[in-house]
Amino acid sequence: MTIHQQCYKTLHCNYDIVNTIIKHCSPQFFSLSLPGATMLIMDFIVAAGRVAASSFLNAPRVEAQVLLGSLVCFPNLYHELPALHPNIPDIAVSQFTDVKELIIKTVLSSAKEEPSGPARCVALCSLGIWICEELVHESHHPQIKEALNVICVSLKFPNKTVAQVACSMLNMLIHYVHRLQVYQADSPLRIIQILIATITHLLPGTEASSYEQDKRLVVSLLLCLLDWIMALPLKTLLQPLHATGAENDKTERSVLNCIYKVLHGCVYGSQCFSNPKYFPLSLSDLACVDYDPFMHLESLKEPEPLHSPDSERSSKLQPVTEVKTHMQQGLISVAARTVITHLVNHLGHYPMSGGPAMLTSQVCENNDNPYSESPELSPELFENPNLQFFVLNNTSLVSCIQIQAEDDMPGGGLSAGLASANSNVRIIVRDLSGKYSWDSAILYGPSSLCASSQQTSFALSLSHQEKTEDPLSSFEHVEDISARDGITLQVKRKFRDTVPTWDTIRDEEDALDELLQYLGVTSPECLQRTGVSLNIPSPQPVCISEKQENDVINAILKQHTEEREFVEKHFNDLNMRAMEQDEPTSQKPQSAFYYCRLLLSILGMNSWDKRRSFHLLKKNEKLLRELRNLDSRQCRETHKIAVFYVAEGQEDKHSILTNTGGSQAYEDFVAGLGWEVFIQTFYSKSAVIYPIISTALISLFRVFCF
Repeated sequence: MTIHQQCYKTLHCNYDIVNTIIKHCSPQFFSLSLPGATMLIMDFIVAAGRVAASSFLNAPRVEAQVLLGSLVCFPNLYHELPALHPNIPDIAVSQFTDVKELIIKTVLSSAKEEPSGPARCVALCSLGIWICEELVHESHHPQIKEALNVICVSLKFPNKTVAQVACSMLNMLIHYVHRLQVYQADSPLRIIQILIATITHLLPGTEASSYEQDKRLVVSLLLCLLDWIMALPLKTLLQPLHATGAENDKTERSVLNCIYKVLHGCVYGSQCFSNPKYFPLSLSDLACVDYDPFMHLESLKEPEPLHSPDSERSSKLQPVTEVKTHMQQGLISVAARTVITHLVNHLGHYPMSGGPAMLTSQVCENNDNPYSESPELSPELFENPNLQFFVLNNTSLVSCIQIQAEDDMPGGGLSAGLASANSNVRIIVRDLSGKYSWDSAILYGPSSLCASSQQTSFALSLSHQEKTEDPLSSFEHVEDISARDGITLQVKRKFRDTVPTWDTIRDEEDALDELLQYLGVTSPECLQRTGVSLNIPSPQPVCISEKQENDVINAILKQHTEEREFVEKHFNDLNMRAMEQDEPTSQKPQSAFYYCRLLLSILGMNSWDKRRSFHLLKKNEKLLRELRNLDSRQCRETHKIAVFYVAEGQEDKHSILTNTGGSQAYEDFVAGLGWEVFIQTFYSKSAVIYPIISTALISLFRVFCF
């Protein structure tokens, strides 16, 4: 007890002694489990708070914040902490339950008012760690919202180092996104909106700045934004945006729409934001009870290595790097293009349900190629008639190859059980974010129709034929659209999930309307408007009035009525009858590149509009070298990590490496590190395990979303 008394008296001495203790006290002091160390925890908290609240800039401010940060997890471990009372002259032990409130109050205050830049960074780190701690314990602490507010507001702090630390804290919180949704369901979506508004706020000044640190902050915010986007489902990102400053905005906007707007501005310049059509979000749009975008943060009072050339320490201790190269000047644009490419390829698609997924495809032009037998890229590829290379928009290398269709695949394979051609088209795209491949097939219709040997004859008939229809395959309701002159148009909306065929469509139904409905249900990515079926009419154009629209409807209905009356009157005339026509037989294409050319035409690549942005490449040795070079480069960092099981009593390398299994705790730990894959069949260079040191048949593979 004598030692505790001496420490207690020392912590309550004059200011210089307290500064010396805080400066030389290790942040591990309370985690070393020293006997009775926690008895002094309140005294150290009060002492660190005194240092943080002082105006003396040469005080150990960083050490005080580090000490406070090392204690943010203690309150959840010790709910009632016995400690010496710091506010009475006598030595008395009390039970403290407000340790958490005292620590977080000091850390929050320092994160907003700390005059030292490094100490402000440590305080922000402590805030981020404390938020994670509270989310894990599901304490629903009311000050989590304020802590998030401080971190988000610090993203636009003038000191770019402080802003970078705040961005890193938001990156760390991505791993707790599900717990954050439990605490407050709309918090992740609000963080994405804050990142969008912050980038919009910083971009004009960053483009005018000649310092690399400013540009790297915006790049970090873009990558942080990408991580948060990939952490949320696509359905959440497509929710309508409700901003307080957008009452007069009649256009439908979603969070994903604003994301692409801010990325568009980063690629083509902030001058795009002057057009309201391309302006994403402003900070004032996000003001609410839980978030104050204009929270006051005290500026730093000591000279910091800022981007300002007038700073004394900037010129002497840490000279600021100016942007000199063309690549540094286009840093933001390249980062934004990378984010866009990543979203286009992976948003809503990653991870796939088929098991371990890789962000970059390992498929090459020689795989499944009937004209190539080489296991690697070789000059013989240039002699294949089913392969061509293109450049799209001077940013992407596109390979188009026609391969044989696979039959007897589970679920129908690529054709999903529908009738298709005997060849598929494989598109391989290489760009700055990696390599991607898609297989596409042309679908003719249900296999039962195309496989039938009966010929279909078409004849004009007015009799209503009853056609069988599965009642479970569709649900319909009737809408009456009133037009002028007493004419009523009856529209049937059918919600079907099966392919509309000739046998299931009644005479009065519109085959095109049914097909559009089917496409919208089975392929929601084809919807032009989120949640609105393809067979629902588009909104009325601005240039057409309601009177003009009604006149067009009336004219069409009048023509329909006149044509029907004419057919009823002259149905028995000889000139109204036609001879039965046999269904034409299909012809097998002779060209090995036919379906590739057809797909490119459907995509519009052969049109005059695309002629300037879509170019055919010459097949030569230089192209082959570039293909090999692109495939050999790793666009993402890859690491091999070995986790060994050491049983009790094993001390030599031979016994450890010959283990064929581990304990249940070891297996549970390893299973949480990634996906289990079979070493012999998993085709990934980043997951290669050397057989010399591996006796297992199964390895682990893990890919982060970016």
